[in-house]
Amino acid sequence: MKELAMLGHIVIGLLVGTLLSLAALVGVGYGAEAAYKFKTVDIPLHFTFLGQQRDDIVRLTDINNKGQMVGNNFAGDGFFVTKKHKVTEIRCPGDLSDNNSTTVSAINNAGQVVGSCSDDQRNNAFVRDKKGNIVLLNYPGSDGTVAFGINDLGQVVGQYWGFRFGEALQRFHGFVWKDGTYTTIDSPFAEAMFTTLWGINNAGQIIGTYLHHRPGSSDINDYDSEVAFLYDNGKFTELDFPGAHIPFCCGAQTFPMDINNLGQVVGSTYNSDGKLQFFLFDFGEYFKITGLPENVVDYNGTWAINDESEIAGTYVESVPCETCGIEGEPGFSFIVHGFVATPKKVGKKHEPVN
Repeated sequence: MKELAMLGHIVIGLLVGTLLSLAALVGVGYGAEAAYKFKTVDIPLHFTFLGQQRDDIVRLTDINNKGQMVGNNFAGDGFFVTKKHKVTEIRCPGDLSDNNSTTVSAINNAGQVVGSCSDDQRNNAFVRDKKGNIVLLNYPGSDGTVAFGINDLGQVVGQYWGFRFGEALQRFHGFVWKDGTYTTIDSPFAEAMFTTLWGINNAGQIIGTYLHHRPGSSDINDYDSEVAFLYDNGKFTELDFPGAHIPFCCGAQTFPMDINNLGQVVGSTYNSDGKLQFFLFDFGEYFKITGLPENVVDYNGTWAINDESEIAGTYVESVPCETCGIEGEPGFSFIVHGFVATPKKVGKKHEPVN
């Protein structure tokens, strides 16, 4: 994914690791922890951007069961990464200059990759097969389409928008695509708008968010929060980490990043003091993910989880320095790292849903 910023969420993610199932956790329900061992995985990139040589890492957005990953650099270039960390750039046909981009979001177990690309005309979603063939996705009549997730059945989820579909934020809608057929899925609640679908598993369970219009406001763009949900067989269930307190206005107090074929959801949230933390949602219970370095201040994109319960993503470390302040005074440097997280305990595996 580009870097595609969606209302404060930049869609990028990387992490290779092994998460634990519910049976491996100590305790059940809120307050229990999912203990992880985090390993830094910085895959170097060297490229030209705006006429200058630049260095970065692959900021991975997803990992499949084979250990294949996808991710992006800061400029919005997308990459496929093998298990041995061989990197191949992914480009849509219209991505011909630094003014265009091809950003990747997800990869399934068949090696199909989805993401979004821009050319001189519009934003397009795309599906790339394991041979490198790319199919562009454009919801009929839309002004733009982006894709965020794909399951092993080839079902793609994302968002489309257009002025023929509503005014202001109401013109943005979630969709599922399969073999050329689009289905709109929007949150059905009266004050809901700007539905985004972030991930889908083989059972058709979907994670998403919507913006909640501020009650009584005459401004159709006015909203007071971003609400997360799990969609399952026509039913919308709100995802809300217990005790979370968002330290700023109008964002997502609980933000789902990915869902695997076990039905496990990984995401970000806040504690009661408003400090960023990360969670695993498993069989209706929330678990706090532990093991991150203490100086992590942000996640610089999304995390992803495969059917081995491995998580992949990036995080931002705040590192003290003696002379990096604006005027050479002591301060902090902010460094982006890719990581692999593996569980410290391994319990009985769940059977994947099909």
